[in-house]
Amino acid sequence: MYKLNEKDGIPEPPPDRGSRSCAPRTLMEETELHMVEGVVPGGVYSDLRRGGIIGDLLAGFNDVLTRWVAYDNWTYTADFNVSEEQMACEISRLTLHGVDTVAFIELNDSPVGDTDNMFVRYSFDVKQHLKVGRNELKIRFVSPVHAANARSAEHFAAPECVPEEYRGECHANQLRKTQASFGWDWGPAFPSVGLWRPAFIEFYNGAKIRDVTVHMGKVDSEWNVQLKVYIETNQKHGQLVGHLAAQLDADADQRMRVAVDVAVDTDADGVAVAEVELKISENIVRTWWPNGYGDQPLYGLTVVYSADERPRDVSRKHIRIGFRTVELVEEDASKILGNTTAGEGLTFYFKINGYPLFMKGSNWIPSHVLPEFADSRKTVDMLLGAAVEVNMAMLRVWGGGLYEPDYFYRRCDELGILVWQDFLFACSMYPVDADFLKTVSIEIEQNVLRLQHHASVAVWAGNNENEAALRDNWYGTRPQFDRYKEEYVKLYVDTIKPIVESLDPGRRYLVSSPSNGLQSERDGYVAQNPYDSHYGDAHYYNYIADGWDFNIYPMTRFSSEYGFQALPSVATMRTATGNAEDYAVDSAYSQHRQHSPGGYGYIRNLLVRHLKLEESDPEYFNKFVFYSQISQAMVVKTESELYRQSQADWHTMGALYWQLNDIWQAPSWSGIEYGGKWKMMHYFAKSFFAPVLVSPRKLSSGDIDVYLINDRFVPISQGTVSVEIMQWDRLSPIKTDSYPAAVEPLSAKKLDIHLNALTYGHNASIFFRFSLKAEGVMKSPYNYVFPVALKSIIGLRSPNIHVSVLPQVENTSKGVCYTVEIQVDTVVLFLWLETPNVNGRFEDNGFVVTQPNLRVYIRTGFRPRLCLRGHGTNSIPFITTDHAVNDDTYPRLALDFDSALAKLLSNYFVTKRPRFHS
Repeated sequence: MYKLNEKDGIPEPPPDRGSRSCAPRTLMEETELHMVEGVVPGGVYSDLRRGGIIGDLLAGFNDVLTRWVAYDNWTYTADFNVSEEQMACEISRLTLHGVDTVAFIELNDSPVGDTDNMFVRYSFDVKQHLKVGRNELKIRFVSPVHAANARSAEHFAAPECVPEEYRGECHANQLRKTQASFGWDWGPAFPSVGLWRPAFIEFYNGAKIRDVTVHMGKVDSEWNVQLKVYIETNQKHGQLVGHLAAQLDADADQRMRVAVDVAVDTDADGVAVAEVELKISENIVRTWWPNGYGDQPLYGLTVVYSADERPRDVSRKHIRIGFRTVELVEEDASKILGNTTAGEGLTFYFKINGYPLFMKGSNWIPSHVLPEFADSRKTVDMLLGAAVEVNMAMLRVWGGGLYEPDYFYRRCDELGILVWQDFLFACSMYPVDADFLKTVSIEIEQNVLRLQHHASVAVWAGNNENEAALRDNWYGTRPQFDRYKEEYVKLYVDTIKPIVESLDPGRRYLVSSPSNGLQSERDGYVAQNPYDSHYGDAHYYNYIADGWDFNIYPMTRFSSEYGFQALPSVATMRTATGNAEDYAVDSAYSQHRQHSPGGYGYIRNLLVRHLKLEESDPEYFNKFVFYSQISQAMVVKTESELYRQSQADWHTMGALYWQLNDIWQAPSWSGIEYGGKWKMMHYFAKSFFAPVLVSPRKLSSGDIDVYLINDRFVPISQGTVSVEIMQWDRLSPIKTDSYPAAVEPLSAKKLDIHLNALTYGHNASIFFRFSLKAEGVMKSPYNYVFPVALKSIIGLRSPNIHVSVLPQVENTSKGVCYTVEIQVDTVVLFLWLETPNVNGRFEDNGFVVTQPNLRVYIRTGFRPRLCLRGHGTNSIPFITTDHAVNDDTYPRLALDFDSALAKLLSNYFVTKRPRFHS
């Protein structure tokens, strides 16, 4: 067997010996109207875009204007040469790592197979179809829209279609394809076809290691590591005889090696499973921890197989593993909370390396609307880095998207981000015919085997929201409830569950999310109330009530989805449209981009509860955009802090808000806009997910409870919480009270502090500021309580603000870091800094300024020959400065502070350019 190189876990042997790339070169529409060059990995939309047939997919109305692409059938063709040496190999397989989705494959005019699942690796024996010299591969793709409609006619499963507002297509549940590709409430429909992952002809002799699973446990001071090695052969129902060796590269250049002789049977597909065990002393490996709790050491593990009859033909597989334990604990809650209402039911929390850790994080949707771009390392690094920067420790890979490429999980391993991995079923009932269950079984097996060894993968979940959808009749299924429940159990319990538990017995498989977890299973897998606050995880959205109010939210053991919409910044919108008439809430463009039914109404109704906004204002749209981000940030801050506080009251142990990222420039629940710009919410996350936090909760009575939250492994034993009564027209407090504070490690505690917002005079003129000092330093970011809606406050005045960029510059591998110094003479709410002409980002933004002096850092790439400037008009008070970075040693920097330095709740609004006039 020829030696294979490994990249991202996908075999990529040298094309001149061990394999031959068979990537199609030509894409042709069935009617032959369009023919362009094809690229693999790729897809029909990206190929047509590259070929000049269609424009920017995310611009304007192009999601519907290019829908004809999804209605057509397409054919990819490729010519490739095969050498005599390659033809002499025992095994020649056409291996397609990702085919989207329904396709028929021919090699030299002979059919070799078909596909129906984009999440499956297909491998076809093509030995008899190949010839020395030129060969032709042809892959005929069927329109996914027509394929879904055809399957639905035979195997209908609700719903009939997505909501009209999605501007999508029907029956995505009939295909094993990214469900969101037919449209979702946060994204457009691009039902693509193509080879979205690599394709090869693999030539080899003997056998090939495809997957290695790692099963570890710790007893006393020793790790027991059991490896299962999945080896592909051409011997069906035969026997594999040879040698298996494993080597772990431990600390201090130590190597642990073990070798065994193997003689194992192969199954009907020619696959053999061999086992080898290593015992590793804890003295030579360090423990892997999630972000914020420790380091993430990873250790190289190489497994080698050689056959008795061909000792020189070897197959190798190299992976990296982390030494850690993960448990999902569901036990009697009264053991922790006593015989109380909160103590009823079961716990639901993750114990990592024996410690119960509160999971702070978000939900991950595909990083691009086209699956072939999902493995963009730049995008993955940017998004995961942003999650780490705001103290996240877990991301939920949502069930309507993708099993992400290997690079995503490798980076999660390296960064310490635990992954809650949904299987890819979302917001639908699903067919359970034999063909569907067969392809699902292969999908689950392949992806569990591919991902199982990653230290970051914490839990599997069968689907997104389908238990709740069935129980609560989301799709009119109640008249056929018994039928749909039987099919639900057949898919997620009878089919998926045993596969997962046999291949990965050490990880918990949840049948659905949300669910009551173990209690749902006891209730026959569809609970009477899948949102019971005493069990499992919950998804909670409330667009009607006041989301800034702690008192509207129910308790839960673990919140795996919650959030609120905001619009992307105008700067991000400009990348999708340059038409001035589009910049209005009621424009055809804005309505087209809002896929959530009632979305703008919900945004408007909430923000006008708190912020001054008149539709007659000439700056209405720009204020609406920015105020929506303020409102979103405050909603998610409120709900996140409630869940962190409830660790003390309800043993709530997780807060994963919806959602981390975006796939286009539109209103959504994301904290990071398409293109990477942070919304205010993501900046806020750095504080509401801070390791130590003083968190107040204003009750309906006006009383204010104060919680101290500590995610560290050490206690806070001699802390001091300061409660300062502030007035809106000054920076110095009118009253300060100090309280002793202590809290155990990894816990939250309600402090013995008694406050009421009504006892300090006119509560419209004051607000509360909270902080914590311990060990001689500030341990918590400032936190605030605003007793009344901000539109009703008294005393807030226009600030005088001075901004300067200090000459001290720090050069790093990630760019240049500048210090921005801000001076104010009064309170400023939601101070927002922009860098429209610089590719950079501030370390903090959208902050409440209650100090006269403030320093913020901006990290930016190299952008030479630029200078600092400001702008102003006679109607909007802009901040200007003539300070510039003049040292030619460093690139010059442009900062437009005009977009942000404003008191946003007063009678003026600062925006990006001085083109708006009252």
